[in-house]
Order: sequence, then C-alpha cells, then structure tokens
Amino acid sequence: MSQEKQNVEMELSLTERFDAVVSDVQKDIMNEEISGLEPIKENDINISTIYVFDDGDEIEAKVYFRNGFPKKVNFEYLPLIMVNSNGDIVASKIFDLRDMGDIPTGGARPWKLYFEKSCVNMEKFSSENCKIIFDRSIKAVNYAKFEFESFPEEFSDFKGEFQRFLENLPNIEKGKFSASVFNIALRQDGNLIVTAIMRNSVEKAVKIEEIPVTIKDENDNVITGGKFQLNDFSISPMKARVCTLAFSTNLDPLDIDTSKWKAIFQ
Repeated sequence: MSQEKQNVEMELSLTERFDAVVSDVQKDIMNEEISGLEPIKENDINISTIYVFDDGDEIEAKVYFRNGFPKKVNFEYLPLIMVNSNGDIVASKIFDLRDMGDIPTGGARPWKLYFEKSCVNMEKFSSENCKIIFDRSIKAVNYAKFEFESFPEEFSDFKGEFQRFLENLPNIEKGKFSASVFNIALRQDGNLIVTAIMRNSVEKAVKIEEIPVTIKDENDNVITGGKFQLNDFSISPMKARVCTLAFSTNLDPLDIDTSKWKAIFQ
C-alpha cells in the first residue's frame, strides 16, 4: 500500500525586489490569504486564484503559485487558462514568468496576471466565478538529471559546494541547454570572474565556441559584457561543466558588493 501524501506547510515567498518594497501590513494580508487556501500535498504544484476583475483594457488576476516539491521550481513560459464556474474556457494565454524567479520548497509566490480583452470571451466572463488554472493539455515535462564531467582541478576543494549547487538548480527539460551562475567575484586586480555551470540535456554532445555574456547589478544596470571565445569546450549529453569567464575592469573591489549581481547569457 502506498503511503498517503502529507500536506505541505506553506509560507509567503517574495522575490527580492518585492520583498524590499512590500510593507509588513501587506505581508500580513498575504499570509492571511495563504492560510485560507486549500492545503496542497507533497510533490504537487498549485495555482490558486485570489481575485479576477475587469480592469478596463484587460482582465487582472491575482494568484499564488505554491510549490509542494522537495526542491525549488521556476517557470519560464507557462500556458494558463481562465475558466468560469461551468468549466468553460474564458481565456488562454502563455505567460512569460521568468521574472517570478525560483519558488522554494513550501513557498507561496503571489503574482498578478493580465489577460488582454482580445483573448477573453467576455460573454462567459464574470469576476465572481472565474479562476486561473494550468493548461492540462500540455504534456508532462520530462526533466533531465546531470552529473559533472571534466571537473576543474583548481576547484576540487569546493566540489561539494558545486555538487549541491547543481542538485538545487531548477529542472530543465530534456533537449534543452542551460547556463547558471555559480559565483561572480571581483578580484583585487580588477578582473571580474564569472563562474557558471553549463548543463546539456540534448541527446548529443554540444560544443560551445562563443558565448555572449552581460553582467548587471542588482538594479539591472549593465556593468560590462562581451563575447567569449571558448577553446575545445564541449559538454556530453546529460552532463554539466564548470565554465569560468574573466572580464578586465577598472572596478575597485573595496567599494563594490557583487553578491547580487547577475550574468545574462544572450
């Protein structure tokens, strides 16, 4: 007999940007909203609607994305459907949710969604009985699992940290390639060092000859950027490799905190 899934205790999870500006009163309200939602089980992902209303040119919906998985999750482009109390599809749209970031285990992430009136069947719409749900017609995602190859000797003392970082990265589908920043550090000589983890879930080896990178600070200001030529850098299927990139800058490491900086690989 299979063990019954347990409910997962949820807590409010905000992005860093919103956490810095949301008041304690607003957080209390959101915590009350979360406590009023139906519990979710282990290994479930849930979207719960707080309200839907007509905002003039568009329909606004406030929802919570809740993560019952044992590791953090994120969404990139997610198809969602608005339905009414009869189960009729009122609207459908693919949302760009990259700014929502990672949702930790047991995290409830509030988010606002906007449907343009052009994609809404207003005859079936009512702010009192509509909710947002996942598009169940989308096939289940087949995620890839990774292990390191060609691990750099100079990082051998820190391999445990790299391994934990790799295991906690958001899942990617098979057939995809991903680059994730492990660390951004400014050395005493002014060189900016970006250490990244490259993951290959394609069924054949991927050779990277050139990679464009832009470095931004916590306020999205561009610090530096460029295209790097990589020599003999290939990644086998279902493998991950460490990639280190160095920018020459005139920045003073004594005056700068790079802990909230990010690298964009495009």
